[in-house]
Amino acid sequence: MTMKQVRVGIVGFGTVGRATADIIVKHADLIAHRSGVRLVVTAVCRRSSVQPQDTPAGACAVADWRRLLKDPNVDVVVETMGGTGESLELLRSSLEQGKPVVTANKNLLAEHGDELFRLAASHNLPIGFEASVAGGIPILRVIHESTAGDRLRSVHGILNGTANYILTQMESRGIEFAEALSEAQAAGFAEADPSFDIDGQDARDKLCILARMAFEGRLDVAHIPTCGIRHVRAIDIHSATRLDSTIRLVGSAEQTDAGLEVSVRPWLVSRRSMLAKVEGVNNAVFLVGDKIGTQMFYGRGAGGDATGSAVVSDLIEIARDFAAGQMNAKNISGFLSSRELVLSDRPKPASWYLRLTVKDQRGIVARVAEVIAREAINIDSLEQEPHLPKDRVSFVITVEPVSEPVIRRAVDTINGFDFMVEPVLLLRMEE
Repeated sequence: MTMKQVRVGIVGFGTVGRATADIIVKHADLIAHRSGVRLVVTAVCRRSSVQPQDTPAGACAVADWRRLLKDPNVDVVVETMGGTGESLELLRSSLEQGKPVVTANKNLLAEHGDELFRLAASHNLPIGFEASVAGGIPILRVIHESTAGDRLRSVHGILNGTANYILTQMESRGIEFAEALSEAQAAGFAEADPSFDIDGQDARDKLCILARMAFEGRLDVAHIPTCGIRHVRAIDIHSATRLDSTIRLVGSAEQTDAGLEVSVRPWLVSRRSMLAKVEGVNNAVFLVGDKIGTQMFYGRGAGGDATGSAVVSDLIEIARDFAAGQMNAKNISGFLSSRELVLSDRPKPASWYLRLTVKDQRGIVARVAEVIAREAINIDSLEQEPHLPKDRVSFVITVEPVSEPVIRRAVDTINGFDFMVEPVLLLRMEE
């Protein structure tokens, strides 16, 4: 019996696209043996020319994705070009032409997932998207399948490898943010324009997908409060060390009696925490459920090989159904739902870290303490960093648990003082 071939077209032949093709070519026999289907790359697409030596054997290279889509030798389309413009048009066109798709594009799904999954359902076609969150960690499949019999209460974790690399370099080597970012760019861990990673949007988009699936409802990505790591300085790492802690960029979604608490922000985490042990470009996702308790999923969250392997896993699943003539749309909870997730307007109290940078003058601490006391907030500790210039003195305050609206009122008042050199850096402290 001849093994069925499933022909793959890859749009976006950059780091992830090339890695995907490389895995398909190099592991062709292994994939065929395990799945009973042979994947073959028949077309690749990139705006700039693809060198012949980089093109998979037997595949054609095109500059316009519309040509690839019309190619009768393409059964399944892989989208790895990113963005939400042409990639949205590509996925729409592919589904309308009856071709299933696999995407690694978290930004696209966070903003347009409802439309795309409805379109896929109307054509009875699957969208593979495991690679859109946490690279090689199969967290979406775990939520969709492995925890289907449990009620999840929270999902949180370190979702961006670039930000985590920068923070761990600042910690291990005592360097400032700008130097760590420059080194991340030189190592290929950060883009020339790193805003999407360091300002938290990448983690926000991933968290949106995770929260939708975990809590089975729609969530507007624009409603997720998001703060990145751009303003974290070496002094904050030093202060965290004195508090037996470190700093991590954490995406968190928790279902409470008052609704969903969701955010992306830097956290001060205890060195004993599993979050603190996640270093470099690695990701970690924690699920908490009624029956499963707390589970941690850890691994490479970025890079061509990790993300490419997730793309290939989706391709194999789709290829099996395609070869058997049994294509079906997936019922993805959270994207084909009429229920809107209700966001909490009464966030749970938490402890907070505040770093103030001021022009030194008499009475600063007293004025700040007065503001904090006026909000009925209890100060837990106060430390000043020694040997700093008088025009740029920093000191750190930690406070006992209080809800975010209350601490933000205090911070807004403090930011209005004339002695403030820059806005207060506010970090949540891990419970």
